[in-house]
Amino acid sequence: MIKKYIVCFLILSILNFTGCTYLEVISKEDVTEERAEINLSEELYLTTKDFTRYHFLPANYQIANDTLYGKGAIESSSPITPFQGKVALNEIISFEQKKSDTVATIGLVAGITAVVLLVLSLIVTADLSDSFNPD
Repeated sequence: MIKKYIVCFLILSILNFTGCTYLEVISKEDVTEERAEINLSEELYLTTKDFTRYHFLPANYQIANDTLYGKGAIESSSPITPFQGKVALNEIISFEQKKSDTVATIGLVAGITAVVLLVLSLIVTADLSDSFNPD
């Protein structure tokens, strides 16, 4: 009986480390016209006009004078090759950065918690009914 509670508690504890994330596409026009901002403390993915896909880790890139400078990887080639250099902003089609969806994360955790609480209440009800109705 106690093992069931421990397992349920461990499952809930693991769920605390989950989160809903997605890659937000930021157009080059939004960046150049300052309608959107690149967060330098987040990973950055970018796609160029020749469909080359670059990946930069946080703090490994910077944007200055209409050029992105950085150290990362070219993911569109196989195998993935390291990259260190610059990419002109006029060659970039789009940027992508990871964003978290707080509402979806709260909904996910609340839904799973509700299911676990329902299962626990059914277990307790079954145990109580067994103790009052011995065979």
